[in-house]
Amino acid sequence: MSGDVSASGERSVAAGGDIGWVHTGDRVTVLPPEAVGPVRCPAGLVDVPRKSAHFVGRTDELALLDGAEGTVVVCGLGGVGKSSLVARWALRQAADRNPVWWITAESRADVDAGLAGLAAAMQPELIDVLPQEALRERALQWLSAHDGWLLVLDNVTDPEDVAGLLARTGRGRVVLTSRTTDGWYGIGRVLTLPVLSTGEAVELFTRVATHTGPRDTTGAERLCETLGQLPLAVEIAAAYCGRTATPPLAYLAELGSGGLGTLEEAVARTLSVTFGRLSASAPYASGILRLLGWFAPDRIPATLLPPFPGTREALGELAAHSLITLHEDGSVSVHRLVQAIARRPPPGDEHERPGVTGQARALAQTAFCHAAPLDEEDPAHWETWRVLLPHVEAYLRRTDPAEDGGAMVAVLAAAGAFLRLNKLYEEASEVYERALSGGERLFGPDDPVTLGLRGALVETTASAGRADEAIEAAYELVRTMTEVLGPDDTDTLKARCCLATAHVKAGLVHRAVALQEGVLTDMVRVLGAKDRETLAAFSELAGIYRSVDRTRDAVALGAYAAAEMSAVLGEEDPDTLITRINLAGLYAGAGATDRARADYAELLSVCVRVLGDDHPYAVHVREALDALEPDDAEGPDGTPGPDDARAPEKARGPGDAGGPGGGPGAGRAQGERRASRPE
Repeated sequence: MSGDVSASGERSVAAGGDIGWVHTGDRVTVLPPEAVGPVRCPAGLVDVPRKSAHFVGRTDELALLDGAEGTVVVCGLGGVGKSSLVARWALRQAADRNPVWWITAESRADVDAGLAGLAAAMQPELIDVLPQEALRERALQWLSAHDGWLLVLDNVTDPEDVAGLLARTGRGRVVLTSRTTDGWYGIGRVLTLPVLSTGEAVELFTRVATHTGPRDTTGAERLCETLGQLPLAVEIAAAYCGRTATPPLAYLAELGSGGLGTLEEAVARTLSVTFGRLSASAPYASGILRLLGWFAPDRIPATLLPPFPGTREALGELAAHSLITLHEDGSVSVHRLVQAIARRPPPGDEHERPGVTGQARALAQTAFCHAAPLDEEDPAHWETWRVLLPHVEAYLRRTDPAEDGGAMVAVLAAAGAFLRLNKLYEEASEVYERALSGGERLFGPDDPVTLGLRGALVETTASAGRADEAIEAAYELVRTMTEVLGPDDTDTLKARCCLATAHVKAGLVHRAVALQEGVLTDMVRVLGAKDRETLAAFSELAGIYRSVDRTRDAVALGAYAAAEMSAVLGEEDPDTLITRINLAGLYAGAGATDRARADYAELLSVCVRVLGDDHPYAVHVREALDALEPDDAEGPDGTPGPDDARAPEKARGPGDAGGPGGGPGAGRAQGERRASRPE
């Protein structure tokens, strides 16, 4: 990818020659008014892909699905038509069931994303408000409390990935598809789908081949038998014969003599014939199909498609040859088996580098770099990230980390930040580990890019509950940064703040106080008492004080940080607003509710005017204001009463979303370095 790409926005993170230290903190999840009441599923909510326009046979299987009770698992070979069968049946259920919802379920992350998508479809106003974890939970709660719905979990690879969902959703219907035939005991009835009968295969071939007009179908039965009567292979061959007016016997000659081996090889040979034609008639088509092979199979967004002249025409050719499905929103779906074959090197290219396969993989990285939003914390980009994440995860499963380029490292850094923002800490850790591997290989272990990724991984590991591991990694990070950058470098100082955070999450709050007080002393000396980073660290220390029952100290320090930020940065600076919101939370938690109520009321008008009515900060302040009761006791002059320290709110460490007062977060994007993404 060429050209400079810069991050924008107060809390954005970009990667370039220097990612630097990125400290974004955790984001609080606050339910807006729409999320407080019960979820109401709109009528006619259906999301089912139309897998095939040429569906034949399967009468017995459709009847079994109609009559079965409980969960059914449809198993069979790749390309045998499992998804097409279930899609056909599910669409028939739309008149009697609501919602009818399809989830690609290749991994647990896919399942979670699909459930979040269901919740967002039920309440679109929550798309840019709630993180994925909260949306997923709302969907599960609704499914567990209602019946009359249908959920399809497509291409489940491990029964454990859906065990939790199935345990909570026993009132509706669930149908799964999987290539795995075992491991389903006690889960549901297994329906093993065979290949088509000879007559059904010929009917499918004839329908597809003659779709646009009469064609010579002599020898169709022999061709179908050669292809093992596998629906996918038959459909691809028929589309080619129909498109090129090639008789079945002539197509057999193009396939070559001898058996085709496995059914997957039958699909591979049919694709080879189609590729041969497309390379002459639509040069981009085969390359685009190879590109699509690196993404998730369903709903590949248009933003991942190359912006080349002829791309739409090439997609049309691929669709006409039954290799892809085009959707009205511009997205594309591809059969998994077609993807697997498209990722193979073509004959003669197996040992070439980069070769056709390597070029397609590199193009996929470039596509991610163009499509990935730079500011993952901006709610306007959340839906884009939700669409992209399944494809990023599919790419990671299918590729060697050694193939990641600098641009992909930047994309992974942003993806990890979005996952962490959504409290998907384990998933974020895996993505950060992959990004860190690339950073170490490309830039070296001591490069600021690599050190920044290590810092992000440390914070995520702590948030994932692996506090001891995070503490050990944080100590090592501080040691390395001290040696490489020096003890007074800003990033080294912020790494020490991260070390304090890890101790808070491990419950070692008194040690955390000592660590944060120590780094604050050095920050005042090096950066100055009125530096943005120093003031943020003061606010974080206020949160740690609260966790050790030093409520008065917490309020006093939080008030100091808020006053200084207001004077130095201005009343409307986002960091000032964060610190003031946290201070109001400290007052509320300490019992000074009149003071908290007044501060929240003033903050609400500022947040709405500066950030917008639907911004998470504005939503949080509004909810916090509504939650305060007018008769709560407080001390004189709005200060904490004598018993305030007895029941402090649960501690939140520096960098936590709630910040010391449970607000949107004292831990903000500290010291991001605005830089272009590496090539």
